[in-house]
Amino acid sequence: MSREYLGRGWTFPVRPRDDGGGISVSEYEASIVESIHLIMNTQPGERQMLPSFGCPLQDLIFNTNTAGTRHEAESMVRTALSKWEPRIDVDNVVAKPDADNTNRIRIHIEYTVRKSNNHQNLVHLVQLQEFFDAD
Repeated sequence: MSREYLGRGWTFPVRPRDDGGGISVSEYEASIVESIHLIMNTQPGERQMLPSFGCPLQDLIFNTNTAGTRHEAESMVRTALSKWEPRIDVDNVVAKPDADNTNRIRIHIEYTVRKSNNHQNLVHLVQLQEFFDAD
């Protein structure tokens, strides 16, 4: 079964191929994963020609890592992926505190590729600003 329907495009960040013969290409499931990370790492307003593109996770950067902040992150991710990645259905988004860093949120994203009904998952990390005691 061909997977052409999953698409292909330039890798992000854009870089030359290893052999130097053009631009590196991302295809199939890797293209979807790169697209998800691109959406998560783009703050709305960054793209001049598409100002609403992205996910406003950076709005949370000065928040503390609380249940409320994590719930807000989950909502932002669900909304952004549903709007900007038409090849998937978002099944579940769970934000958890990172065990190794109290200022980091681990966002677990489970999704299904629409055309193949293939279930996938990935983790996206969000770093919150560290606060230091001024004393």
